[in-house]
Amino acid sequence: MATHLTKDKGLATIVFDYPAKLNVMGLNEIREFSRVTQEIADDSSVKVVLIRANGPIFGAGGDLGSFGPDCCDPPEILREIGKELNPTILRLRGMPAIVVAAVHGAVSGGSMGPMNAADMVIAAKGTRFNTAYARVGASPDAGSTWFLPRIVGARKTMELMLLADNFDADTALRLGLVNQVVPPEQLRDVTDKLVARLLHGPHETYIRMKRLIHQSCSTSLAQQLDDEIEHFATVSKTRDFEEGISAFMNKRAPHFGA
Repeated sequence: MATHLTKDKGLATIVFDYPAKLNVMGLNEIREFSRVTQEIADDSSVKVVLIRANGPIFGAGGDLGSFGPDCCDPPEILREIGKELNPTILRLRGMPAIVVAAVHGAVSGGSMGPMNAADMVIAAKGTRFNTAYARVGASPDAGSTWFLPRIVGARKTMELMLLADNFDADTALRLGLVNQVVPPEQLRDVTDKLVARLLHGPHETYIRMKRLIHQSCSTSLAQQLDDEIEHFATVSKTRDFEEGISAFMNKRAPHFGA
């Protein structure tokens, strides 16, 4: 099994672990990714999901070798990939848990999908990014044409897609594709600290924040205002809100999740 899932005290960790293949996402790998996301999507005990990879790079994209001369039916293979990959991206985007991706080395093509679907991304300095599709005459997948215009804007997305040039982690940070760039040797430690902070935060509040932020792209301002109040009213009945107000009034740090 090349994609590992561990669960521990509210944290689910997904690890892509096929370094000899540069963590490419072929049909079998995507099926495994789908399986582990299914396992955690409806698990209310999972508060944070961490996605990372073993080996020299986070992911080299799709398994282009499967489309060589011996490939009998590329369209059918791609449709089968979509049946597994598309629900997986939707699960990551829609699950109540906060999804964090830690990327390093290189992130190309379809491997940008899991990264883009995450709520927060930490990148190791020196990581190279490339949409890659135009380099092989492929049309984008894994939600790239949905995520990128919303993150970097339509015109910049056209540039990244049409030219398919490499760009570094600092550029990714400037574009808003990642939240933080850290030295490679600090990637694990920085990510672990972020995850710990999220695990000890007001979980129900985080669920509402994620839902509101993600729906805002397709919701009118009037509806968003109403939904904000309703979500606020809901969390006002939680222990975390009570604790937050108590901590504020008593000028101390809150202790959520008690």
